[in-house]
Amino acid sequence: MLQTAHSSNAKKFNAKSRAFYILWLVFAIYLIDFADRKVMSVLFESIKHDWHMTDVQLSFLEGITSLVIAVCVLPMAIIIDRWSRKYMIAIMVGAWSVITFLCAFAENYEQLLLLRALIGVGEAAYAPAAVSLISKVFPVRHRSKYIGVFDAAAPFGVALGMVVGGYIGMVYGWRHAFGLVAIPGIIFAVMALWIRDYHTIPLYRKAKKVKFSFSHIQDLFAIRTLVLVCLAFSCMVGVNTAVLDWAPSFFMRVHSLSQAQAGGVSAIIAVSALLGAPLGGYIADRWNVVQKSAKIYVSAISTCCAGICLLLAISLENAYAVYICFGLFGMCTVAFLGPATAIIQEVVQPGMRTIAFGINVIAINVLGSFAMIMLVGYISDMYSIRIALLSISLFTFIAASLFIIAKRFYTNDICTQ
Repeated sequence: MLQTAHSSNAKKFNAKSRAFYILWLVFAIYLIDFADRKVMSVLFESIKHDWHMTDVQLSFLEGITSLVIAVCVLPMAIIIDRWSRKYMIAIMVGAWSVITFLCAFAENYEQLLLLRALIGVGEAAYAPAAVSLISKVFPVRHRSKYIGVFDAAAPFGVALGMVVGGYIGMVYGWRHAFGLVAIPGIIFAVMALWIRDYHTIPLYRKAKKVKFSFSHIQDLFAIRTLVLVCLAFSCMVGVNTAVLDWAPSFFMRVHSLSQAQAGGVSAIIAVSALLGAPLGGYIADRWNVVQKSAKIYVSAISTCCAGICLLLAISLENAYAVYICFGLFGMCTVAFLGPATAIIQEVVQPGMRTIAFGINVIAINVLGSFAMIMLVGYISDMYSIRIALLSISLFTFIAASLFIIAKRFYTNDICTQ
């Protein structure tokens, strides 16, 4: 009896250790993902000066990555759900790291644009694959919290890319910044090959196992909670992405900071998310014990607060007040990530979770990241960077409204399989 209990405890300990190792690894890879992708934003002014570019052209260098991710994410998500998460993760991180390194050797705008597009191919379905792994290895009662921890890697990676990229770009030139941030990804690509995957989960239709078909994707669009949350997700990620991408230029143009200073100050927005993302998930999990719609409420409240903080950050003139408001914006703007991602997982059957999140990635990259950053570029060219950022703050309040509408359908849409 004692031997059986000891064996059972050992298995639980090993399972828990594997779960946290997977969480640490996917967190580290996600961090490198965003460091590779967002190092470009702190280099905007240097590249603009060297190649005499408009803000719209700069926006397209960032936006093209999001657009290609949107095109490629669904096919890759299908492969991941029906084949292997760990092998696809290893392939993707290795590919985007090598391509980021090659950006340092681009000789003109067209070449750099092509390489930035190829980065999108590599990054296309990493987040859906990682989220499906986390959802598998952690129980439902802790899912929002650990997805929130994973999501915190993105802004931390942005901060790392801005700080390191800003310093290297100012001292050694913008090309060297691409080379340095790409190297760790190769190491993590190899490490991903050694994590434990889980078997492909069968699909269900009316409680019966069925083979995968594209009609399953069509079924997802009938889940009203999924559609509304994806739209809200798109608004918030779009605002967050555009602000992060253009914050260094905002500080350089409006507050006359150097490239290194602008990168460091802009990192405040990203670093504050280290508290905001896990905190949002933690609050949602605790509140969910007594309020079944807690994830909806946390998402709506945090997005509304983010909008207020952004309006203040862009409008105020006092530097310290601006930094504080940007920090609060960074914390509030990601607090919805854990709860909202958990909602997406809960309203979809397990065998379709990666694909469902893949649809969300399409929405946030096309309707959010790409559209928003291009909008900022156009408004900035016509008026100013300040007016452009003030304009997009309105989408945070649209997102809050969408979350509140989703509450009407959330309870009925929860999947019981």
